[in-house]
Amino acid sequence: MRPADFDLDDSMTCDAVAEMTGARRSLVVRLAREGLIETVEGESDEPLLPRRAVVTLRRMQRLRLDLGVNFTGAAIIIDLVARIEKLNRELADLNSWRFIADE
Repeated sequence: MRPADFDLDDSMTCDAVAEMTGARRSLVVRLAREGLIETVEGESDEPLLPRRAVVTLRRMQRLRLDLGVNFTGAAIIIDLVARIEKLNRELADLNSWRFIADE
């Protein structure tokens, strides 16, 4: 599947996320209920997950495997890295505006 073939906001079941990541379904449900992976509103009691949850869970699995970080720690690391990346983009934008103003 090419990246253009799907939207990261598309909803997926916990079963689908588990299958795509190799995780147990019960783990995916637990992480969703604990708020460690993003969920979207659905009509059933079982949480639905955006497709980006696959990326998040794979990153969490890699942090767990490579560094021995638990899932809560992995979620915190992923959130902090995302915040740093956002701040770096904002800083680059500000610096480009400053460069234009100095000309």
